[in-house]
Amino acid sequence: MLVHRTVAFLVAASRRFRVLLILCLFIFPAQRIFALSPQDIVIVFNANMPESEDVARYYAAKRGVPFSNMASVNVSSSETILRSDFESNMIPEIRPAVIRLKKSGKTPAILLVYGIPLRIKEQAKITHDNQFNLITENKVKEFQNLVLNLSYELDQVIKKNQAANTTKTAPRIDDSSSTKNILDRANRSLLKASEYLSASKQDKRNLGNNTRAASILIRLGGLSPIAKAVFKKVLSNAGKGAQFILGNDNLLQWNAVLEQQLVEIPFRGVLPGEAQKVASIIRMVNGLMGELKFWDDMYKTNNKKMTSASVDSELTMILSKPYQTIKWLPNPFLKNFDKLPGISRIRENRVMVGRLDGPRPELAKRLVDDAIAVEKTGLSGTFYIDARGMKGDSSYSKYDEHLRNLYKFLKEKSTLPVVLDNKSELFPENSAPNAALYAGWYSLGKYVDSFKWKKGAVGFHIASAEAKTLKKPGSMVWCKRMIEEGVAATLGPVNEPFLNSFPLPDVFFPLLMSGKLSLLEVYFQSAPFLSWRLILIGDPLYTPFKNNPAINLESMKNRVKE
Repeated sequence: MLVHRTVAFLVAASRRFRVLLILCLFIFPAQRIFALSPQDIVIVFNANMPESEDVARYYAAKRGVPFSNMASVNVSSSETILRSDFESNMIPEIRPAVIRLKKSGKTPAILLVYGIPLRIKEQAKITHDNQFNLITENKVKEFQNLVLNLSYELDQVIKKNQAANTTKTAPRIDDSSSTKNILDRANRSLLKASEYLSASKQDKRNLGNNTRAASILIRLGGLSPIAKAVFKKVLSNAGKGAQFILGNDNLLQWNAVLEQQLVEIPFRGVLPGEAQKVASIIRMVNGLMGELKFWDDMYKTNNKKMTSASVDSELTMILSKPYQTIKWLPNPFLKNFDKLPGISRIRENRVMVGRLDGPRPELAKRLVDDAIAVEKTGLSGTFYIDARGMKGDSSYSKYDEHLRNLYKFLKEKSTLPVVLDNKSELFPENSAPNAALYAGWYSLGKYVDSFKWKKGAVGFHIASAEAKTLKKPGSMVWCKRMIEEGVAATLGPVNEPFLNSFPLPDVFFPLLMSGKLSLLEVYFQSAPFLSWRLILIGDPLYTPFKNNPAINLESMKNRVKE
């Protein structure tokens, strides 16, 4: 692909982030992001529920969180909140507390407790959404035509008898055309052109056609390093005018400046009012192909009804500038982004958020009691992994493979006993005693009572709605039932999250088992997205293997990334 990597990063994030996390921790030993402490935590409770404040004060006393770090919000007892109420009744009360800690030199994290709503309700489309849909649809058609015609023209220029071929009628888009197909065709043209220009002799007979080909290549691919290198080679003998442009690497310098402006955009998305400005930068850096992909992605995103989110995940953006609330945003805390220019500044404007919650206040309190008790002796027991025996190239098969990879790795590197079920059926009822850790799937909204949980147990079930309620009587969703049955920490979605939003088990659990990171830090080093639909339930400071690590991360340095 000749289109610069920034395009792929910016406009194909929803696909790329499915694999960004794969075994990254096996290359580098994990490091603390924040070294989370009790003084860093802002505890948020519901001012309309005495039980909520009681849980908040209980946690503060147990963990030594200053009572001045507590923030009350005026919300209903419902598990769902309107976005307007979230923005007017929650943000103004929580943000000052977070900023106050930040100004005092802390790195604040937020803990929501029993009584705080779980999810932000989906918004109905409004007039300006429909208007923006029309704009983006027209832009997609416009740039499909431009890219298709230029790639066709580039093909003609590099043919030996170009003069006879350039008079042919260029293709036009039709109803069967797709952006993907057009970009695939354009990439083939760019590859052919680069090979031709690299092999072409630099003499006066070729200069005119080579210059024309390089010009089209630049328009299609932008100022990418490959395009610039080809352009420089072609025009190396073209005279002082070209040398003035290329001799001092102005193009690369301009490209670097523009690319820096693009770095932050994926982490807060693109608002309709910013689209034209962002598109102009993308065209300079990544050419017409990049701009086509940008408009196509904007059109597809804006047409999806995906504005609901968990309250927890939405609060991670509390310090950021206005951001896109349709769909998800990438999580900058992932180790994959460590070397990204400006990532420290982006991370400083994001806040880790966890939840101490459950069907009843006393169960929420138990989560911290169990965490503190187990930290003293260390978590022990058996790790149960429930894969499905899936094979193939589907996203489901690949996630299933991560469960098997986790099993293989733990058998080699961990001191904890591990049991793998690689059949489509789940562990049968009452078949998993002494359960300390668990990862598995797939029983949608129907907990299977297979486990006898050890105090302090941590686990999660990969399914689409396992945290849609923590309080509804009779509900069998996994997060609610696991808390009722004794686990100390779990995670799950409040609404359909899609498979790529779950932490990869072979990232999450080795980090946890190293004993070097708290529960909240482990989650934010492994969860792919923010401003989305998952929640983490448990004491954020819980470090179950602090005094008895079950994995030595130093032993993973030489493990090859898949």
